[in-house]
Amino acid sequence: MSTAHRPSDDTLAAFAGGHLDEGLALAVAAHVELNSESRRLVQEFQAVQGALLDRIEPVAMARGIPDPSGQKPADNPIAARPPAEPDMPNVLRPYAFGPWRPIGIRVAMRRIEVPGAQARVFMLRAGPGIALPHHKHTGFEWTTILSGAYEHEYGRYAAGDFDEADAGHDHTPRVDPVEGCTCLVAMTGNVLFQGWLGRLLQPLVRL
Repeated sequence: MSTAHRPSDDTLAAFAGGHLDEGLALAVAAHVELNSESRRLVQEFQAVQGALLDRIEPVAMARGIPDPSGQKPADNPIAARPPAEPDMPNVLRPYAFGPWRPIGIRVAMRRIEVPGAQARVFMLRAGPGIALPHHKHTGFEWTTILSGAYEHEYGRYAAGDFDEADAGHDHTPRVDPVEGCTCLVAMTGNVLFQGWLGRLLQPLVRL
């Protein structure tokens, strides 16, 4: 696991304070469960924010934000269940998973229902050695790698790492040639494939 590939401090602080969209928060929560350094930073942010809260009048907290400890929020209407995949983070237990469906050669996805989320949340699985088309985004693409690895212009991302891409990033991910890769993705906006092949694929792929 790489300690370099973690969410920005701003993202971790927003997560600690419950200020993220539920879908984006789920991607961060999965990473925090897997990464001890990010978990420590979240606890530090929570301690600082808690000290500040002691000085103001209390207000109701946002509902439905995933807890990095893996505990289901008390008011979540979805009953806890075993993870949909073996060895998945506990924070995924409360959520309903759709079936795997192919979106390319040896590439498949399954949607995750996150009530109230604006971001689309899904798992993505790619076979060993797959090169995904060069693309960029009109919003956020936050990814927690659950198993395997991939690499692109910004580095190599292995199990437990967090890839925090936004509209300023464009990349061409290549999946590990031995392990393949399974990851959790929260996405806002659209994927914009680049190049002639990307333009051919654009109408066929809906993430």
